[in-house]
Amino acid sequence: MAQDKVRRLGRGLDALMHVASSPSRQESRVAGSSIGEQFQTVAVAAIVPNPLQPRKEFSETELGELRSSIRANGLLQPLLVRPRGSTFQLIAGERRFRAVQALGWREVPVHVRDLDDKDVLTLALIENLQRSDLNPIEEAEGYQELMTRFSLTQQEVADAVGRERSTVANMLRLLALPEGIRTMVRAGDLSLGHARALLGLSSGDQMHTLAREAAGGGMTVRTVERRVRELAANTKRRARHAKAPATRPAEAQLIEAQLRRKLQTDVTVTVTSGGKGEVRISFYSADDLERLLDLMVGPDRESI
Repeated sequence: MAQDKVRRLGRGLDALMHVASSPSRQESRVAGSSIGEQFQTVAVAAIVPNPLQPRKEFSETELGELRSSIRANGLLQPLLVRPRGSTFQLIAGERRFRAVQALGWREVPVHVRDLDDKDVLTLALIENLQRSDLNPIEEAEGYQELMTRFSLTQQEVADAVGRERSTVANMLRLLALPEGIRTMVRAGDLSLGHARALLGLSSGDQMHTLAREAAGGGMTVRTVERRVRELAANTKRRARHAKAPATRPAEAQLIEAQLRRKLQTDVTVTVTSGGKGEVRISFYSADDLERLLDLMVGPDRESI
């Protein structure tokens, strides 16, 4: 199955990467050999970045390793560009381009293709997907850009990049996450599994609270999924209670609402005559109890 997916991606990539016969044939240190290949050499200064590049985050460590490799072994693969007046716009090879710039190269081998914007964005997505260079948010934003800019359906995007339609649909759902959580996914603080689990919550505040706990406490995806179910159940209970006629003092209801927001669980405040009463706090698992104790007593509390 995995090989089939690679082949589907490969067909789209090969079709776009096919080099026309117009470039001159030259000898160069490309792909680690001196075998003649179809490419041409252009000035590095004449190449401009690709505004349709879906990848936004570049690891400085990875770039440093790539610079060392190119310095020692030469360029493994020519860049892919398209003509833009007196310049060339980069299509594929963003990391290689940044590396040769940092190394001070004046010229670089390139393949030149005359592609439209749709093909450029599709090719950039495929290249990054094959190399696992995109984080989940960048991948989702790339799919959304194809759909918005070129009026494509999810199925057409899936066909273009060699993915299943359900995969494209699930990735697009990540864009419904609040920006703060998307930033955590981009940075690698939350995994794709964590992000998908958080989509089960309807409250942005609950999402942010649980996302911070998951990132800071190293929660597994399964733990986050369980917490999401608990929070969703609590929300439904509160909604049912909210529909019931209010028969208790308004002050008690206000205190309940404040404690629920603070503790993220069900709270019942009962007031009797003479100003006495009780506060009942619900928990739904051992982990939930630990969380509540940390909130009320503090992380330095004695172990039970």
